[in-house]
Amino acid sequence: MKLKFFAMPVLLVLLLCTAYAQTNQPLHERWNSYKKCETVEEAKLFIDKRNFSSIYSFVQPESELISKFEPIKEDTFGNSGRLFLKIYEFQTWIAFKKIDGRWVMTMDENELLEHLTASWIKTEIGGVIYVSSAPLSPEALKEAETFVRKNDELQKLFAINLPDFHYYYAKVGEEASNIVGEMNKGAGKARYRAIKSVECADHVHELVHIYAFEFGNGNPFVDEGVATTFGNSDMSQSPQKAAEVLALLNEGGYQKYLDGATFSRANLERKSVYALAQLTMTYWYKKFGMEKVKRLLQAECDATLDIKKYIEDNFEKADETNSNLAQFLRAKL
Repeated sequence: MKLKFFAMPVLLVLLLCTAYAQTNQPLHERWNSYKKCETVEEAKLFIDKRNFSSIYSFVQPESELISKFEPIKEDTFGNSGRLFLKIYEFQTWIAFKKIDGRWVMTMDENELLEHLTASWIKTEIGGVIYVSSAPLSPEALKEAETFVRKNDELQKLFAINLPDFHYYYAKVGEEASNIVGEMNKGAGKARYRAIKSVECADHVHELVHIYAFEFGNGNPFVDEGVATTFGNSDMSQSPQKAAEVLALLNEGGYQKYLDGATFSRANLERKSVYALAQLTMTYWYKKFGMEKVKRLLQAECDATLDIKKYIEDNFEKADETNSNLAQFLRAKL
């Protein structure tokens, strides 16, 4: 009798595991098929056209980086889903949506986030809709008011008015992991007029991404350079950071990190590529103006674009930029 009593739960677990595997196979299969792509044209079949350049620059099928991504699990909710991936000690996810019966990778997580937070509270503050599992604290409300003022400033800088967007405010712990994909307080991500952040109601870096996405969404070095220029304080202010950024410049110049996989790998290895991107974009913005920065954001959407040539044709030669950046950094040492 004991043996039969024990066997039933085991059988039930096996059936549940089998059902889970069957339910969750589609996204794993799409990912494994995508990794076999060898050309841009092949990769386009797996990715939402609006998001092609951005995702492809990060996870090029033929790159060394993608071989290090390990699929962990996946969730599907109707026509939206996500595949969790692990690389080094980091965990992240790629969102999917079903288009004409085919799962495609996307950066548009809005439908997915709406499902995950269906029972959460919505609080509108100055045109921004905060979505949280509990009422925002007085401190968070003050942060939100500051955020709204900064949003107004960015509207003027980018010369566009955005419709209402959602700000998902997650608590540290399982909630943060489930909504943001990150565990650290202050971590945040932005996708298509939706910010998701861990116990922070004033994430200006991600807000800048929201605006930049309206113009283009492609090269990580350019995108993060814009977000850190207008959304962060000087990241290379200290002598130590300045020395780290100078070392990156001496290893091949800023143009080395225009390659999306190289930039992403360096960031995962905790090199100061964000600080380099910020310094570079700040320099171009001050020298050439906001209109050229916006045109660069638009141009980078083209996955076939030679972005180094575009920058040299429309800004200046790489050697000149690198020389001036090195001069700025040496002054901080």
